[in-house]
Amino acid sequence: MVRWKLADRFRSHWVKVKFYKEEPKDKLAKRVSGMRFCEAVVRAVITPIILDKEDIACPGANYVFGSKGSDRMEIIRNWQEKRKVSQHIAESILAKIPVLKGPFRYIGLNTDGEPDLAISYLPPEEVMHILKVYHEKRGKNLDVSLSSVMSICGSVAVKTFETGEINISFGCEDSRKYADIGRNRLAIGIPSQLFEIFI
Repeated sequence: MVRWKLADRFRSHWVKVKFYKEEPKDKLAKRVSGMRFCEAVVRAVITPIILDKEDIACPGANYVFGSKGSDRMEIIRNWQEKRKVSQHIAESILAKIPVLKGPFRYIGLNTDGEPDLAISYLPPEEVMHILKVYHEKRGKNLDVSLSSVMSICGSVAVKTFETGEINISFGCEDSRKYADIGRNRLAIGIPSQLFEIFI
């Protein structure tokens, strides 16, 4: 399995992420609701998880995964109140957050089959090793765009899937709280198209 090959090379836990139009038939996977995506990534290291995007307990993840109940203006109002920013700045930030395209309803974490991407929470030194391999195999720098909001769900999972490129994130306040991302770690997503250069 690709996550173990990545784990062998970079000494860390990797979680396979797969977007599904219909609920996958995976007998070992646990269907969970009321959980944040970033938190589910951590839990999936122990047991495979299936998330229904309509049951994710995070307004930001609801937005980036295109849940029916997501409210763009509610997110903007929340940022204005919590972060003390203007509506213009909040709208500008939100406009740069990637949103999942396509009629996907379920998200599998470490479910059977080939994933769309793999996510890990790594120490900076391990990310440096990944970048070194990327440079040597592709002969170019990795361009990244960093955000302090919707970081794991949007800036890593969705953006990696949509762009087919590696993406990294320092997390957001919620992901560091609920996913227990330590101060010495950051998130990275590698799309399936690039697995072969690392294994």
